[in-house]
Amino acid sequence: MDSIERIRKIMALIEIHPEGLSGRDLADACGVPWGTMKQDLRLMASSIETPFPLYTDRDEESEDEKELFQPHVKWFMASAEKRYTPVHLNVREGLTILRIIDFLQEDNSFKDRLRQKILSGFDFGEEESYRYIKGELSPIEPLQGQTFTLIEKAVRNTKRIRIFFNERKIIVDPLGIVYYSRLRYWYLVARERDVTKTYRLNNIQEVDETSESFQYPDGFSLKAWLGPRWGMEYGDLLPVKVRFLNRSQTLAKVRKDVAHRDSKLTLLEDGSLLFQDEIIGVNEFITWILGFGSAAQILEPVELRSLILEKIRETLKNYRDRL
Repeated sequence: MDSIERIRKIMALIEIHPEGLSGRDLADACGVPWGTMKQDLRLMASSIETPFPLYTDRDEESEDEKELFQPHVKWFMASAEKRYTPVHLNVREGLTILRIIDFLQEDNSFKDRLRQKILSGFDFGEEESYRYIKGELSPIEPLQGQTFTLIEKAVRNTKRIRIFFNERKIIVDPLGIVYYSRLRYWYLVARERDVTKTYRLNNIQEVDETSESFQYPDGFSLKAWLGPRWGMEYGDLLPVKVRFLNRSQTLAKVRKDVAHRDSKLTLLEDGSLLFQDEIIGVNEFITWILGFGSAAQILEPVELRSLILEKIRETLKNYRDRL
């Protein structure tokens, strides 16, 4: 049993034992020494990218993290045990707490975990005028400094901001913030002159709110603007038509991947699936298509077929060069 399978078993065991299980019990159930189980629990407790809803019976009384990783300490799953009253924050309350976190006398890893818990508690299922989540993956990229809060404040106040991005300073009209879960990055959506662009938040070194106001575009919606985009690329709207062969889990994967889009899916008589959509972002779309191998056949447009062939030739050349 490798570590990933063991972690899945640990979660399953704790979930069916709401009364809690000690570290020793978990080690015995997984058939590993306590030292191995200790490493697994420490990894799960400190994970930022994939937080596990675990706590122990020593969380509130222990100030030393080492005391939590003892064989007699019991582990619980938050969804199984309701001893702790959940704290529900609205966006304004959450952002206020995020601003305070930087002043805590704690190490950075603790503050990062706290940020993630607060951000993951927001209701990301609903579109807001200044924040939108594209996709369903919940882990959120750690945000550095106060970039997030400063931008959201400027959006609400309709104030232009000055950002230092990729070694240049520019003034933009902030329209909102998007979390793209496929890449696990936050992006600023802003209008630079007459062009609306995206800027990855962690590539923004500085943010300053100016005293100059701007007119928020009437009827602008982050959801509608991002709707046709395949990722966060720029480009023109491109109608596409792709036929997917019914192999293994191909059709199920297609349906899952495009469930959030307004794609047209038609099941053909031979069992294949016809996919039709209008997209922006050719490069990311091609990457997605290549993931299906010979089970995907681009029907339209012809120029997209040529780009696919070029990508395949480049890949084959890399392999030939290594022989």
